[in-house]
Formats: sequence, structure tokens, C-alpha cells
Amino acid sequence: MNNLTAAAAVGREVSKSLRINSQASIFTAELVALNLSLDIIRRSKHKKFAIFSDSLSSLLAIHNRRLETGYVQKFITEYSQLSNSGKTIILIWIPSHIGIRGNEHADEAAKSALNLSMSAVKCPATDLYPEVANNCQRLWQVEWDRCVSNKLHSAKPLIGYSNLSSLSHHIAVVLRRLRITRLTHSYLLNRQDQPQCSNCDCALTVAHVLLECSHYNVVRQRYFNVSSLHELFNTFNAQNILGFIRDIGLYRLV
Repeated sequence: MNNLTAAAAVGREVSKSLRINSQASIFTAELVALNLSLDIIRRSKHKKFAIFSDSLSSLLAIHNRRLETGYVQKFITEYSQLSNSGKTIILIWIPSHIGIRGNEHADEAAKSALNLSMSAVKCPATDLYPEVANNCQRLWQVEWDRCVSNKLHSAKPLIGYSNLSSLSHHIAVVLRRLRITRLTHSYLLNRQDQPQCSNCDCALTVAHVLLECSHYNVVRQRYFNVSSLHELFNTFNAQNILGFIRDIGLYRLV
């Protein structure tokens, strides 16, 4: 909650909770909670126990002995030690948020632990991958923001994947290629002068063809009315863009 992370295990007679590193994943927090349950069992005089958890991924990781995960390895080791000492422990999955009292008590204990000081519980390196990736993307964005003279910057000022997953492969390829077409950029490969728009007597660019050329005003009004390539590629239906480039004869040149 609120970018803070905690874990808790609750028994009939005692509960244990910890605030852990905020970078820890939910998967890690659930495994920490399962290890806390073994701490409760170790200190108990009873011999038979059932551990209830709503984390199916954690229970499967333990069942499949994913020993590359430190907290899974720790749980299996301590579980074996407790079993060898004469204690019987079974693990049971339960669905969450359906009013199971013990599960709700564990959630409340974990929420209360958010106010505690940070514990010394370690966070696996893999939990830091998303933060590292986000930081790299932020640095990349800073560099990209300096490339305002780059023709692609106006079409895609924000880095990241384009939202083209819902389109067919062919249409997605056409829209990607449209940002740098043979018509407007082949001169760079051929070492020629930049082509000029025969209608407007200005540089022939993707932005000019799609947004500015007066020769296409009537056709353009049928499909879209935008002021930037970013707005065009991110707010308008792909079929509108395809319809426009088909009508002006640009489709086969993409």
C-alpha cells in the first residue's frame, strides 16, 4: 500500500509481521509471510499444523522446489527441519477476499506492519529489475528529448512500445514504416537532395504529407483533423490513416 510493503502470518495464539523493502515484489512478500508462519510453528508446542495462504504462485514455487528463489529454498530447508523434529505441516491454498477470518486477520496485520521500521529482510535482486528498467527508460527519455531535430521525435516524443498489438501484423508494419517512407527519406540512402513538394514548393516530409499539404486538404478532412504526428498516431483509428494514404496514392510507397 502507498508504495510500502509488509508481510504477516497469523496463528490462533500469536502473529508475526515485518515491514520489508518497498522494492520487494508481491511474490517475495508472500514468501516472507510463509516463512514467518514457520517461525510461529517452531515456537509452538503443538505437533500438527496447517498453513493457509492465498498466494498460489508461492505455494506452487514451493511445491515445484524452485530452489533458485532464496525464500523458497529457506522455506523448504526449515520445513524439513521442523518435519524431522516430529511436527506435521500441511500447506493449503485458499481464495482471497471472500471473508475467511484468518486471512483477513493476516491482511490487517500486514497493513499494520507498514508503520513499523524497515526490517533487515533482504530483497532478491530480481525484484529490482523493474526499477532498473524504469530508470534506464527515464535516462533514455532524457536523451530522446534532446533529439528535437530528429524527424521521428515529432511522431513519437515518448519512448516505449507503440500500441499496435491489436492490429494485424501487416497493418502494424505499414504504420511503423509510414513514419519514414521511401517517398520522403530514400534521398538519404541515394545521397541526393531532399525532395520538394510539387504543390507547395517546400521540403517533402512525412509531416507535410500527412498534416500540411494543401493538395490533400479535402481528402484529409474525410479521415482526420490533427495538428501533430504524435496526435495522429496515438489518437486516431489506424483505418483512418490507412484510408488516407490509400486515397492519396501513398500506400504502395510505404
